[in-house]
Amino acid sequence: MVIEKDILSLKDVAELCGTTNSNVSNWRTRDSKFPAPFTETAAGPVWKAEDIVTYLQKKFKDEYDAIASGNLSSKRVAVIGRARGGKSFFISRFVYDRKGFITLFCGNNKDKTACPIYVKISEYITLESFVFHSNFNSIYSGEEENDDELRELNARVTALLDHSYSQDNVAAMKEIEATIAEMRKFEEKYSSRRNSNTYIDTYQRPSDFCKSLLRSCKLGTIEIVDTPGVSGNVEAAKISKSDIYIFVLRPDNSDEATTLYKIVESIKADVATSKVAFLYKTEGIYSSKEEYEEAREEVHEDMAAYNELFEGLKGNIISTDIDLLNPAGHCIAFPTMNKVNLSFQEEIFLEDVSKKMIEAFKPMDESERDASFAQLISSNEDAKGFVIEIMRNIPAHDLGTSDVTYSTDAVISGNHDRVMTKDNYRFHNDLRTAYAKESRLLNDYFSTFKAEDYPEEWKQIIIKYVYRKLSASVRADRGLGVGTHPWEEYPARTMLIEESIFADKILEYIADEDERSINEPYRRALRESNISSATWNCVGCINDEDSLTKLAIVKECLLNVRVSSRQEMVLCRYVGGLRKIAQYRILEKLE
Repeated sequence: MVIEKDILSLKDVAELCGTTNSNVSNWRTRDSKFPAPFTETAAGPVWKAEDIVTYLQKKFKDEYDAIASGNLSSKRVAVIGRARGGKSFFISRFVYDRKGFITLFCGNNKDKTACPIYVKISEYITLESFVFHSNFNSIYSGEEENDDELRELNARVTALLDHSYSQDNVAAMKEIEATIAEMRKFEEKYSSRRNSNTYIDTYQRPSDFCKSLLRSCKLGTIEIVDTPGVSGNVEAAKISKSDIYIFVLRPDNSDEATTLYKIVESIKADVATSKVAFLYKTEGIYSSKEEYEEAREEVHEDMAAYNELFEGLKGNIISTDIDLLNPAGHCIAFPTMNKVNLSFQEEIFLEDVSKKMIEAFKPMDESERDASFAQLISSNEDAKGFVIEIMRNIPAHDLGTSDVTYSTDAVISGNHDRVMTKDNYRFHNDLRTAYAKESRLLNDYFSTFKAEDYPEEWKQIIIKYVYRKLSASVRADRGLGVGTHPWEEYPARTMLIEESIFADKILEYIADEDERSINEPYRRALRESNISSATWNCVGCINDEDSLTKLAIVKECLLNVRVSSRQEMVLCRYVGGLRKIAQYRILEKLE
């Protein structure tokens, strides 16, 4: 269902439903639940698109049973840079209501919201909105501290939390900004406690540029993570599992090189196997393609200096394959942007950006690497043993070290929902942290392999290959369950985590079922594990060999591993399962 209008006429509603005008008129007169018109015009009644969508979802709920196809995938973009670097202006080119977006999120040379903003862009979105999330009140309590100012702030936070505000509600955004500023003061005051997880989700219709990206890459959603203005402090967990990392740089900032080095050093593990782009600000107006080409060359020369900056982060075998450490090879000239109109130079700039994103979003062709690895294994009698040795020596995570044991009973009693937002982002946030830990562990381990210790080319090929496969597998969310509800994340990571936690029950319930009838047993296994959902009819189960193998490995190898927290369980059973399936596939190639 792709809706490109905020307001729908009776004819629009009929076309949307694939029916006739008279049928819609019948619904209107005979169905008391049919929404009232937004207004009456000379041409007839019109409705808000969101009201019609809600009505249709309820009306056809019992008739709609999703057989998951996995076509509505999502890709993630992390945008990193200082305040006043042009991040918000850049992101605004992806959204339909550019002016409204800039009004809310452009800080005019300051960090406006002081928290991450997750910009979710989809053709399924009908009206722009934003939602404020924070766990501040669960960490800082005025009652516990006997602090009247903190009590007042707790009340302000509660009043703002989890409400959907329309994009034109500038007053609500100003109150959120002021509240976050006060929250930061108390986080400094009680510095011994961890900072809150505070962020804003905004839901946006796509611009024509973004719509083209969505359709050419067959995506349901593009999520852009706008990090707060930084001075070298970027939490890897906030931007984890992004498909492309975009760094926005300004040449007029003397601290830019130092800042970039700090950022790259802190997130290198997470970005190691991802695509990157460095947007380097240029000044001036370019009236021809030739002038813009000259600017590109100048940017390339300037960025070459950053290559030298990262020499200290190289020095190991895997670093030669990391795009992040080669800024000159992945830079784009970032021209001055107009607030409203799309200029000639921006059109060329967006073409360059589009190429980078399509490269990042399209599935990687690993056939050449796989063939090279297979040839090496067959021709070198020592290669198999070396592969096994590398994987055997990967360190284990420190799990279950406290006196507390966290079990599936704790998950069951936790009253989790299968959808990220309804679960209050609990599993979703656990996954971010778990993924960051796994990325760091793999990067730290494989960074110990130095060229001087392994001068043989065949060993270096194997080291790079195994690292790439393990890292890529952990990044690629995999599971049997797919949700097709318009408002959930794609892939449905929260549900996939729950699927891995209850791997034994899932496998038991779908065993011996025909591929066309495994949806209901899959849902039943989750429902009986106290996983709730208002949209079970939007859940399908795909018969994917890798996902089935992953669950079997989790059942045999990971269900009995002792963990001390929910986050550790996510790290062990879901992220651990993703790594195990990659190891299993590598071992298959040795046979």
